Amino acid sequence: MRLANAVTAPAAGVAIVVALAPVVPVAATLLVGAVVATAVTFRAGTHRYGLVGALYLLGVGAAVLALARFPFAWKRTPLFALWGFGLLSLAVFCLRVALGVVGRRVLALVVDEGADSVWDALSAFGGTLVVAWSVLTAHEKAARSAGVAAGVSTTTLLDALGYGFPVLAGVLQRYRSVTVAGREFVVPLWALRHGVDATTVLFVGCLIVGFHTVGTLAATWRAVKDTTGYATEQAGDVAADAAADGGDADGSGDRTER
Repeated sequence: MRLANAVTAPAAGVAIVVALAPVVPVAATLLVGAVVATAVTFRAGTHRYGLVGALYLLGVGAAVLALARFPFAWKRTPLFALWGFGLLSLAVFCLRVALGVVGRRVLALVVDEGADSVWDALSAFGGTLVVAWSVLTAHEKAARSAGVAAGVSTTTLLDALGYGFPVLAGVLQRYRSVTVAGREFVVPLWALRHGVDATTVLFVGCLIVGFHTVGTLAATWRAVKDTTGYATEQAGDVAADAAADGGDADGSGDRTER
């Protein structure tokens, strides 16, 4: 059930984005969709906010590629940021699950109760740090790409005016493809000629950091309850109140000594 809810929440956010994309700016649309996905996750009680955020970004990225209703503004930097941060967040979640097999056993040797929730809190905090650092790094790289775009435009203009400067665009185009593990990946020429919008990269990055931050807070609160006996105390108070109400219903609470 929890896995189904973790899929339903991002699907609701993606549906909102698809509905608003043709008439609402990119940032506002993504923000509204993220709020809806977070609200559905909270109501469902899955607490897998990082996974929901990853599936939300990847779902929106897939919708941009598959549907023609998205304006052209979605098909450059937003699409790049959605897929990049979505895959990063999904990788962080998978890594947490893989390391959790060993991490929970180690913590069980130190923590008497709540080892699972303590691991969830620690791993969520570590994942948030990794995602936040990656977002800041990507923002820095995107800001540098603006300088590359300015250099392309300047050298092209100077060459056209007859100053004989080598055109930077021609140099960059020779390195527009990268070979990784025997497969060739082509770098979009628009990123070389026009640069990547650093503001959009940072905004999308802040959305996924927000998902992970909320997940960290929720996991930390569960760990506190499990390790301090808060949940047991609350259950005891509820049972005592129920017993008292039952006694009053039987009339025992109204008896007086004669």
